[in-house]
Amino acid sequence: MGRRKEKSNYWGAFILDWFKYLQDADLRGTDYRVLFYLTEIMKADDNVAYIKQKEIAEELSLDKGNISKSIKRLCNKQFMIKCSNGFMINPHLFYIGNSNQRYNLRDTFDQNLRDKNLIPRFSLNEDDRVLEATDDEEEYYFN
Repeated sequence: MGRRKEKSNYWGAFILDWFKYLQDADLRGTDYRVLFYLTEIMKADDNVAYIKQKEIAEELSLDKGNISKSIKRLCNKQFMIKCSNGFMINPHLFYIGNSNQRYNLRDTFDQNLRDKNLIPRFSLNEDDRVLEATDDEEEYYFN
């Protein structure tokens, strides 16, 4: 019997309003590579990419120091957050898998931010189909 192939994700949902935040002048090419790689490997049930920075550096053939800086910028923008075994991609912005669990994922992500004494930057208002964001960077940035 052959090895069982890991099931790949068939679809994902980007919140279109997120694109204006992706055009941020503070972000660099490495940041996008890291972000898109992590969204590619994140698990559908929890939006987490289970990987270490060293492994990201190896996979993307980039310097570990640059990966560390990119992760810090992406976390500062709240596009993702560090968690115990990897990185959780902000489900207000992007999610894959069962759409019924997206509310729980958002609550989990926001609680992880609050546990770090941060105010969540993004909130997806599905009724009005609007991505609401805190514009005052001082409110959500890591210090």
